[in-house]
Amino acid sequence: MKYIHNSALTVLFYLIIFFTTLSNSVSAENTVAAADGFLKQLLGAEHYGMGGSFVSTTRGANAISSNPAGIATAETNQFAIHATRFPRTITRLSKPNLNANYEEYSQYEQRAYGIETLNCAFPIGRFGTLGIAFSFLQEGRFQRVNHLGKALNSFPENNLAIGFSYGVNILKNTLIGIDTKWLRAKVTDADDREHLGHGYAYNIGVIQRVNDAVQVGVVARNLSNGLSFSDVSIPDRITRTIAVGVAYRREISDVTLQIGFDVHPPFPDGLRTNVGAEVWYRRRIGARMGYLRHTERRYASVFLFEDGAFEMEKRLWKTEGLCFGLGIRLGNLTLDAAYVPQFIPTITAEEQHYTVQGENVYTFSIGQNF
Repeated sequence: MKYIHNSALTVLFYLIIFFTTLSNSVSAENTVAAADGFLKQLLGAEHYGMGGSFVSTTRGANAISSNPAGIATAETNQFAIHATRFPRTITRLSKPNLNANYEEYSQYEQRAYGIETLNCAFPIGRFGTLGIAFSFLQEGRFQRVNHLGKALNSFPENNLAIGFSYGVNILKNTLIGIDTKWLRAKVTDADDREHLGHGYAYNIGVIQRVNDAVQVGVVARNLSNGLSFSDVSIPDRITRTIAVGVAYRREISDVTLQIGFDVHPPFPDGLRTNVGAEVWYRRRIGARMGYLRHTERRYASVFLFEDGAFEMEKRLWKTEGLCFGLGIRLGNLTLDAAYVPQFIPTITAEEQHYTVQGENVYTFSIGQNF
């Protein structure tokens, strides 16, 4: 049995190396599709409250779209509904003028949008667990008007994902799983023309139980050849990512404690990590707290105050800070809520920034065993 356990850990190690190599092979060109961020945000309040830590802590229906290996822990049929609200965020940048006083010169704006996800997990005994998922992102509606101010039509950008998952427990202490998703993205270009793109993405994950309290995991996310748009100028790339995590879980009398820690190598733009903890009292009332730090390069529109015009600019965006969450269980029903900091553009040595509005992201989840 010890030989089998060591062999499983060896396989896990080589999977990490293999998937890291895949993620390193992705080009850094400015062709990342809008759906790329959508796929990275399909988490629930349970994990957001723990600083976004999910690789080894995820379980049951909540594991769909995060680390599908955790689906195999479902003992009964489950569903989970997640609703995340990203507010309209405005960040203004300033730099010294000729008098050495800081003066605002540009503004970034992220439109408000929301993501709704429905996950369902269905155990099939010793053969594992099946899962299905439906996820939808809806941005704030943009209306084009004529010279009289009358609305002509609207172009609400959105992303849709329909997925199927499978997870199974092998070698007693090893969980493996896979997600497969069909994607449809609806975007508009600079001339307000609508474009539709389609594609597929896959997640492959492993969770290894080390002992009664500790388990480690790895997941390769968003393995995809990108989206297919009829216009080749539309960004279509889906970025492959790797996440490695460890979890510690202990029950002491009426208290259940869980700690999760994730890293997302490689780190071309700085450290990307999640750490968090949750405490449940009698499995009825829970509290969560965590810290996250993520960076990503975006080719985004910026408004220039001096010229009164927009231009596209490549800049590093970062989210960093404390996260908080609460949970309540009422019989077979679980209610969760969480908040995390929003992504904002980073600054150079001579710049300062000020976020006028929209600094926090809120997530609400409902889960049910049936």
